[in-house]
Order: sequence, then structure tokens, then C-alpha cells
Amino acid sequence: MEKYEGVMRMLHGDLHDPIGTSSESESIDPNQPDILMDQTSQDCFDKEVFRDQLLLHLTSPFCIPFLLAAGKSTLLANTSLWPWENLSDFTWSVVPAFWYVNLLLFVLYNQDFAEANIYGSEIVFLPLGAILVHRSMIALKYSGLSQVEYQRWRMAPPSLAHRWSKQIQLLSSWLPLPDNVLEMEVQKACRIQGANLLELRFQHDVRCVNSLRAWKVWQQMSECSTEQLHGELPCQHGAMEDQRVTQGVQELSATEVLLTLWRMAIDHVVRFNRVRLVGFWALLPSCVPMIWRAVASSAEDTSRPDLILQAAFGRSPPVIYAVVTSALICYMHVFLAGLFAVMGIVHYKRMMMVLQSICRLTRPLFCVFPNLPQAQLSGRVGVENMRAVLACFEVTLRLGGRYQNRVEAYIATLASAATLGMSFIVVGVVIGVHNQMNSFTVVILSLNLGVTAIMFQMIWYGSKANENFGLLANNICRARWRNSVQKEDEDCEQVMSLAMERLAILCETEPVNIAGTVPTCDLGYSLLSVAGTIVAFVIGKLYNWDIPA
Repeated sequence: MEKYEGVMRMLHGDLHDPIGTSSESESIDPNQPDILMDQTSQDCFDKEVFRDQLLLHLTSPFCIPFLLAAGKSTLLANTSLWPWENLSDFTWSVVPAFWYVNLLLFVLYNQDFAEANIYGSEIVFLPLGAILVHRSMIALKYSGLSQVEYQRWRMAPPSLAHRWSKQIQLLSSWLPLPDNVLEMEVQKACRIQGANLLELRFQHDVRCVNSLRAWKVWQQMSECSTEQLHGELPCQHGAMEDQRVTQGVQELSATEVLLTLWRMAIDHVVRFNRVRLVGFWALLPSCVPMIWRAVASSAEDTSRPDLILQAAFGRSPPVIYAVVTSALICYMHVFLAGLFAVMGIVHYKRMMMVLQSICRLTRPLFCVFPNLPQAQLSGRVGVENMRAVLACFEVTLRLGGRYQNRVEAYIATLASAATLGMSFIVVGVVIGVHNQMNSFTVVILSLNLGVTAIMFQMIWYGSKANENFGLLANNICRARWRNSVQKEDEDCEQVMSLAMERLAILCETEPVNIAGTVPTCDLGYSLLSVAGTIVAFVIGKLYNWDIPA
């Protein structure tokens, strides 16, 4: 977790707040809730908030004097625009100014840029696209708050606003999922689904040594990792003599079980390190143009390293400054946008793992996953266990719905920008205007392939999560078959029948979805096929392959 905390602190540019007033008190109201997003609203989007935030972040730092003159000092403090508490605040506040300076330099020294073969796509359009994507993501974050939450945050003092800011961020909150945020999301999901997990219990009937050993697994499940629970690593439990358990029905809170499964999935996914890959991917739009010119220059004259550097960065100081700052702007913003997009993979993989664990609680054979508890689905405890399993399953489907909506919006923003760039390339190739491979084309193709890979993994994990509907129904059907010879299990039989009907309805009405679309493996492969075909078409046309138009 330490390395992620360092990354989160470095990427503090996500901490910004919508436009507010400056009349709030600086003292923290003890009556304010600990968690900002405590409303059960699932679909929230405020166009005015989105517009105001986008303009605010695009015009920083030039807007600071005007806001100070208008008495908006609290707004600036809440958004970390002013005063600057650390280097990160300063960097993300003034970075748009570098783009405006580069635009001015490109206009004033256009001849110098042309002599160095440095074009507007590198100095103006790529950095502008990176800034727009990142700042749109910030605006989407706060426009996703409900009106009650937005007003509460807008009226909060800066210290409380900063703490709430960290709670609603993907990288600092939804990735590590602190206990208070996780518990609040469980409560909201319970209210949405009408399931009261606090009243439900997993029950275990201890009758013999085997059932005692199985109950010990229930008690010690929180001590195991996800790999151990699913049989990938051994999990050594203490000797049974260490704990004396009275024979009879033992109970464990359904809420506690669900929170434990989520925490183990969180620990596993945090180790799902994609920061390095995103960092390499972000290097492409920032470094490819310079490398492209350097390689072209070295092909002409390899004996002059100084000429190669001049070809990469330019000759005059204004050109060198613009090239370096444009590369830094592209890297910083593409890196952040890529991390936000990877959160989509994290979210759906985590949901898949939790649903899979709940499903495996009903497995027919305990020995398949000896470290994972097995719910008894027969006898006097079967009815209560069946209700607890189904409630945990339903709650998981709705847990973190607002964060999921934001992840989908981030992916849509990044995909829209990549598609727009690809459209220019394809149109230019088709009409014959663009007939030679260049650095801009390489950047656009690489960005599209990266976004496609991220979307494919989201779809893949989403489809695997939906498979648990059928797997859980199959396990319940097996249990019904085993219980069919026991007449004393008629109540359990009826509950199982209702549970299977409920799962069938949930599968149709509330499946795991991505932007309202049910993810399937066929959809993911179709996406890869279409993206790969377009990239191959562009490359083939530019290298004069024999490909029909």
C-alpha cells in the first residue's frame, strides 16, 4: 500500500472542487457526516456543475485573481488552487498556463518551428487533448454528486472539503476502499436492494468433528488472503483444541462475511499493479515525436550527436522550451487519465472476485476450496443461509454504483478523444490527404490500442462476473437435488426455489453492465477485431500494402 499512497500523493491533481461561495466558516461542523456520498442516488449528473468546473480548471491559474477579487477565497482553498500547500498543488494549478504560453510561442515563432519540422499537432493539439480529457474527468467527478452532497461540500470549510475530496476520488478512495467508505457503500446498496444484512446470519450446525472443522474455517476466514481462500496457497488454521465450540447452531453476521470478502478482494486488486504499464503507455504521446525526428536525423548523419539532439528538440530556445513542456504536459495528463481508466479494470475484477467467492460458498464439496467456508444448505440452518447468500449477492451487484458510473464516464471520455483522433487519420487516409506514416499517426494508433485493451479487460471481467448468476443457480439446484430425499427440508426447498427465480430475474434486470450494455466475451472480441482491423487498414494504406479501400 505504501507505493500506492506515494502515487496518490503525487497525483494530487484530482483534488478539485466545484464553484462555491466564500462565506463559510473555517471551523468543522461536528454534525457533518463522515462520508460525503451518503445518498442512495445512483444516477447523478449536473450539467451546470460540469460546465463550471471544466471552465474553472481550464482557465487556472488566470482565474485566481478574478475569483479572489470576487470574494471566492474559500472556493480557491477548497479546490487547492490557492493558496498552494505543496508542490503538487502548485503544479496542477499552473500547468494549463504552460499550454497557453506554448500556443503563443507557436504563433510568434512559427517559422522556427517549421524549420525544425515541429508541427501544431505536437505543440498544440496533443497537449490540448490531454488537458481536456483530464479536466473533463475532474468535472465529471463532481458533477456526479447529488444536489444535497454538492451543496454540503460547497458550504464546507477547506479542511473538511479536502478530506471529502479524498473520499470521492478513485485513486485515493475507491482503489484502497477504506473501511468507512466500504461500510457506507454496503449500507447504501442494502437500502437500494431492500436487504437488511444486519438481521441476516450465516448459520452452521456443529454436530461432529467435520462440521467443527468447517465452522473453524468460518471463524478464521478473515485471517486468510484471497489466494488462500480459493486454494492457491495453504492456510494453516490453529488446532481445534485451542477453541472450544459448543455443539449446536453457531452464527456469523452476513454483513461481516460480505465485508471480509470485499476486503480480501481489495487487497488482491491493489497488488494488481498496472501503474508501470500506464507509465510506459503515457510515454508514447510525449516522446514519440522527438524520437521520430531523432531517428530520421540519424539516418541522414550518424556522426553528429548534436545535430540529432537539435532535430529532436529544435534549435532556438523558444522551440526547445515548447517541445519539452508539451511533452511533460502530455505525459502528466495521459498518465493520470490512464490510471483513471485502469480503475475500470480494477472495479470489474473486484466485483467478479466477490461474486465468485459468494457463489463458492454454496459449492457442493467442501474439499474443493478447503480454506473457503461452505454454507450448509440443508437441515435447520439451510433457510437462513440461503437468504444470507442471496442477500450478499444482491448487495454486491449494487455496491459502488456511483463510482462505477464515474469509471464508465472516464472510459467514455478517453475513448471519445482517441476515436476523434483516429477519425482524422482514417479520413485523411481514405481521401488521400494523409499518405505517409508520421509521429502523430503513431501516437494516435498507440492511444487507440491502449484504450481498446483497457475496454477489453473491463468487458472480460464484467462477463466473468455475470457468469456467477448461472453458477450460483446451478449450486442451488444441486443442493435441492441432494435435499429432495429429505422430507424435513420442505421449507428449505421452497426458499431455494424462490432464490432461483430471484436469480433469473436479477440476471435479466440487474446484471453487471458497462454503460448500460451487458458485457460478453463476444462483445470484447468484436471490439478487438474492429480496432485491429482499423489499425491494420491505416498502416497498410500508409505503407502501400495491397488493401482495397
